[in-house]
Amino acid sequence: MEKANVVITGASSGIGKALSLKFCQDGKSKVLGIARREERLKELKRQCSESFEYLDLDLSNPSSAEKVRDYVAEKFSPLGILVNNAGYGLYKGVLEMNTEEVINMTNVNFVVPILLIKELSPYMEKGSMVVNVLSGGVFVLMTKLPLYGATKMAFHYASEALKRELKTKGIDVLNVYPGVVETEFHERAGGIQTLKGLSPEEVAKAIYDSIKKRKKNLFIPWYLRLAKLIFGPALPSFF
Repeated sequence: MEKANVVITGASSGIGKALSLKFCQDGKSKVLGIARREERLKELKRQCSESFEYLDLDLSNPSSAEKVRDYVAEKFSPLGILVNNAGYGLYKGVLEMNTEEVINMTNVNFVVPILLIKELSPYMEKGSMVVNVLSGGVFVLMTKLPLYGATKMAFHYASEALKRELKTKGIDVLNVYPGVVETEFHERAGGIQTLKGLSPEEVAKAIYDSIKKRKKNLFIPWYLRLAKLIFGPALPSFF
């Protein structure tokens, strides 16, 4: 992988943190991490030193995309890789959620990632890449995380369309479909705290390797690809 400037959202924990460390440690990349928890971003800065910069932003606010754009335009251009990794869910039915929860989740999981692609793509040269971390759950109906699934499905749909649009600019798109990952996600969502799955480091390594290989899709574990092949656009109830 050639030397590149990399923007990673959700960089303070889980997959985003592991991927930030992976890029910082490769000796060829510089990372701009985006997240809300500044203390965790400061710790990443201490670990990565000059290879890591950060912006503490709340991605539930659409104006955050413009703030990232302004920083990239001034200090981080050209941008080689954009990783839309930030996302969260709630173990609630759609009708149980209040207005703020609906709006914030939709913004973080769908609206702001689209805005980031729109705002940052002018600073990306031919051969650069957008990485969208989606969910293996988009091919089933996640009955306990319905709005999360809906926002990720919307992002999946838009990301497929963006593959065509960005191709004209010479920018590739990698869609990532992870299964259960052992992060804070489920605990913060109000669900099972001990749910077992892949480690963030395993997923980060798979994403990093897929970027190097210029892949278009990554299903991790691999057998999640079968869900897409078997169910297609249908949504059998699951989880």
